[in-house]
Amino acid sequence: MVQDIRTLGLPALLSFHTVARLGGISAAAERLGIAKSGVSRHVSQLEAHFGIRLLERSARSVKLTPIGERLDQRIRSILAEVDLLGDIVREESTGVSGHVSIAGTPEFGGMVASHLFPAMHARYPDLTLSMRPDYAFEDMQDPGTDLAFRVGSFDDDRLVVRRLGAFRCWVVAAPALAQQSKIARPEDLADLPCLTFRGDRGNGRWTLFSGNSETAVDIAGPFGVRSFFVLLELAAAGQGFAFLPDFMLPKAIESSALVRCLPDHVSRPFSVFLTFRPGARSIARVDATISMAEEIVPPLLSDR
Repeated sequence: MVQDIRTLGLPALLSFHTVARLGGISAAAERLGIAKSGVSRHVSQLEAHFGIRLLERSARSVKLTPIGERLDQRIRSILAEVDLLGDIVREESTGVSGHVSIAGTPEFGGMVASHLFPAMHARYPDLTLSMRPDYAFEDMQDPGTDLAFRVGSFDDDRLVVRRLGAFRCWVVAAPALAQQSKIARPEDLADLPCLTFRGDRGNGRWTLFSGNSETAVDIAGPFGVRSFFVLLELAAAGQGFAFLPDFMLPKAIESSALVRCLPDHVSRPFSVFLTFRPGARSIARVDATISMAEEIVPPLLSDR
């Protein structure tokens, strides 16, 4: 099979991947700067080599077949590795410079950026960084993303994964609301206005832990918002109780914008992972960022 694969060229792989990403041969040809016939020929070469149909063609568009989708995932990995080769050569002569692109959830990514980016700039002034906020898991096979912070569970054998620690959520409210309601146990939340992290409706279930005790409470309230930033602002405005990540709360609590309720109760731990492609640490700029993240981020988490 290794002998057979030598007949395939990178242009064919790149053409197929571009067709898959843009959804059409014309769009791929325009992006790559080659004739449509060249893109079609490349795709046909792949189909002939493997003896299978990779695209379902219609008059106006193309669609990947199931096997075409699986093959495109692997081709993305191959193209990413080719990009790494160029990065290694460039950085061997220039040192730690260039750009590092990072993905993370808006709240956690913002917290990481506020601590990591200034430290990186002080140590590596020729390096630039960007944080792309998104609740969805980023596809790390995309060469445009160098590394990502992911929260919760993680399972992808194509990537290197480092667990950095975990955080928990606390129940908080504006001081006036907390004083008025005086909740003493998790069950009291069932009868109070609560702000939920969701975009479809304003109810849900919070599970709180205290020692070996676990309590699940069905809660409801006036607002459901898929943004912890917005929920924090609504809670500080006295609109309801919120269950927010602990790393977001120190400033709000220190300024008395919020108070912690049920201080003996927390959420389950939410693990934080740093992920990157195999071979990424061979690139000086990525390795430097990973090393700094492994140094700076764990102390920011309540569960290490």
